[in-house]
Amino acid sequence: MQVSRRTKFSLSQLLGVIEKPTVSVILDKFGFDPQMASSPAGISNEVTFASEDVLAEMLIEIAHTNKTLRNQTSPKYKFDDQYSILKKSLLLDGYKIENDAIESLDPNFKGHEPVEDALLKELDNSALQNSDNIKRSINASADDFVKAQPDYNGSLTNIRIALETLVREIACSKGFSPTGSGNTWGPSLAYLKTASFIDQNEEKALASVFTFISNGAHIPLGFSHEEFVRLGRNMCSSMCYFVIKKYNA
Repeated sequence: MQVSRRTKFSLSQLLGVIEKPTVSVILDKFGFDPQMASSPAGISNEVTFASEDVLAEMLIEIAHTNKTLRNQTSPKYKFDDQYSILKKSLLLDGYKIENDAIESLDPNFKGHEPVEDALLKELDNSALQNSDNIKRSINASADDFVKAQPDYNGSLTNIRIALETLVREIACSKGFSPTGSGNTWGPSLAYLKTASFIDQNEEKALASVFTFISNGAHIPLGFSHEEFVRLGRNMCSSMCYFVIKKYNA
């Protein structure tokens, strides 16, 4: 099981609200330093550097015993809030908690980090001047999805802004000069093809994903709002990763 940094922090926050003796036992059981249960920072440090296999075993047990852990948390709403955030963070990673078990929704490839983590690293390694704003949009999209009262439209809007900004910034780095203050998506994308940064098929793929998530108010039959937004985010994040990886090459 491969989970993002966001999910690891969400797990740490959940453990941070459960009574410390219980957390100490959980840490000890999975080979961590039980003394780290005394502080949220200590828990986070142990979880962040855990191996995939150990982290998977811990998440599976926490999902399975969540009712018992909830009873050992006071007040219980703290557990409910953090467990809800953990579930939604896992959902963004392609895992669904149902009937106290974790189900994989997407193909997983051992040894490869989640796309969103890889995307943020590529942005950090790029020379794009506006990379911090792109990262803020990506993080805002995830925040909108996982918060207690999710803003699904905001989640799609922010990831779309990230893709649009990324394409525009790369186009500008290659000589594109936007005119006016209107929509620069189409002209920026077209410029990247003209500059031979992308080919016609890649242009069509990027344009299709952008259009697909732009119509966020229309949920296809058979999808819940949550399912559709997760799908749209994943598609758009993958396109962002494709573009920035190609730029950094």
